[in-house]
Amino acid sequence: MSLKKILIAEDDKRMIETIELILKENNFDVISTVDPNEVMNLVRNERPDLIILDVIFEGYSGPDGFELSRKIANDPDLGSIPIIVLSGVKKIISSDFEVKPDKEWLPVASFIDKPVKPDQLMNEINNLISKRS
Repeated sequence: MSLKKILIAEDDKRMIETIELILKENNFDVISTVDPNEVMNLVRNERPDLIILDVIFEGYSGPDGFELSRKIANDPDLGSIPIIVLSGVKKIISSDFEVKPDKEWLPVASFIDKPVKPDQLMNEINNLISKRS
């Protein structure tokens, strides 16, 4: 049986390393990028079973996580891949505004605020992957 593949798109390399370690310990294959401009090609070429997506990619021009989630969701070949947005955007905009999945604006399976506890992240990943199998 092949390992389930997860794509991490996150501008913080330490965050990628941490999530990657957790995922590999839980028998997932992991691919990652810090560059939002690489996300669509990676999704098309690698066909991950799940995507973990940040919202803000500091230091990079290109689409943000909200735009990427819409591009993936609206692509007929990719739209069934579950996306978890893992972001600290609410802290950056310092707002009580609730960010949650929405079919048009944020078509993702889950939105999780940073910091996230490993067990919370793994529970969400396992739940979404099991729904897809």
